[in-house]
Amino acid sequence: MVIVAAFHVLMLLLVVGIVSRAIPEKLVSSLLGYLHSTIGITMPRATQVRAITLVWIGCVIFLVDGCLALLVFITASLSSK
Repeated sequence: MVIVAAFHVLMLLLVVGIVSRAIPEKLVSSLLGYLHSTIGITMPRATQVRAITLVWIGCVIFLVDGCLALLVFITASLSSK
């Protein structure tokens, strides 16, 4: 449970750093570029980099929470039998 809370705090700090521009835009752009080139999709325009990065962070949080919820549900279902 501590790891899940630490993950959410880390994601929140990352979002705050991106929104407040404490993390340099060049770093955010290059990390997003690596992600997009790995997946094989086009890189967004420079004006959209921060917004797209926030969307990616939201998707990661959603996927991790969904996987954890599914794991808890399956574990609870199997242990009740």
